[in-house]
Amino acid sequence: MPCCCTCTHAIGTAKPALRFLGVQPARCAGFTIVELVLVIVIIGILGVLAGPRFFSNSVFEERAYYNELTSATRYAQKVAVSSGCRVRLNLTATTYQVQQQAALGGHCDASDTSFPVPVLLASGQTVSGTAPSDVTALPALSIVYDALGRTNLGADQTINVGSWSFSIEAESGLVVTP
Repeated sequence: MPCCCTCTHAIGTAKPALRFLGVQPARCAGFTIVELVLVIVIIGILGVLAGPRFFSNSVFEERAYYNELTSATRYAQKVAVSSGCRVRLNLTATTYQVQQQAALGGHCDASDTSFPVPVLLASGQTVSGTAPSDVTALPALSIVYDALGRTNLGADQTINVGSWSFSIEAESGLVVTP
């Protein structure tokens, strides 16, 4: 139980007049060891049960991969339009990669269906990625963008990354996010 009075005897400032009249200064009450241990146990239980909920990164990792995948999809379309060569985005449940047709005589080899050339970022890194653990992107598919930015998809496609989703319009290649 916390102190509810002033502890004059601990500081040594008890008034002699009060002692003369027979009035004793009130004693300070503190917390017992049992109360302190009980509070520590309760805090420990709350920390074990609620702590992981505050420190879980899965929602942030899911959103980051969603943003990364939408950016890579938009970039694939832009590279196809700017280079005039077809670009393919391969998407599996846990990975993606962007590749483009090989050049033949200074132009795109229209007969090339293997897409052997990886698309590079300005930093020199390939446009590819791996999903964090427990994050998947569905459905797995291969999207090919032509020189006008159109896709090879027969219909608009929705891609789900955990609880997030975006769609790709088949005719224009536009990536639509909520």
